[in-house]
Amino acid sequence: MPFFLQYSRSPRLGSSGINAEYGQVESHPQLPNLGLLEYCKKNGIAFVAYSPLANPGSKFRRPEQKNLLDNDVVKGIAEAHSVTPGQVLIRYQVDKGNAVIPKSVTPSRIVENLAVTGFSLTAEEVDKLSDISKDFPAPGYRTCGVKHFGGHVNYPFKSEL
Repeated sequence: MPFFLQYSRSPRLGSSGINAEYGQVESHPQLPNLGLLEYCKKNGIAFVAYSPLANPGSKFRRPEQKNLLDNDVVKGIAEAHSVTPGQVLIRYQVDKGNAVIPKSVTPSRIVENLAVTGFSLTAEEVDKLSDISKDFPAPGYRTCGVKHFGGHVNYPFKSEL
């Protein structure tokens, strides 16, 4: 089910009276969704971040959207912790208190994606990563906008079409 809480501003799922338990949200430093994260925390809704690497191989990326794995801030933090940029981006979600679901079909990357428990980011590093989104037009760069649903009455990203 799509997660449209940021637009309905209600933790209830429609008229069912059932509260949302979690929301799967595209979240990465180019689209951190900090307002929605705060809303979820306030309402006891788990924030599950998908596409934490900003989908580097996506055919939907805008030409001006840079690969986060090549971002100087991300690479600098990775070097400081002796980890990969991908691990930094996954740990960014963990250190914000989010569940995170990176996708990979490559066995070595799956193992790498799981190896994020041996380090933590400082609050300053988390802030630096969140600040990456300030380099882009609001709300940031969505790589999973599912624009083919743009005509639906409840499509939440109409302003980005």
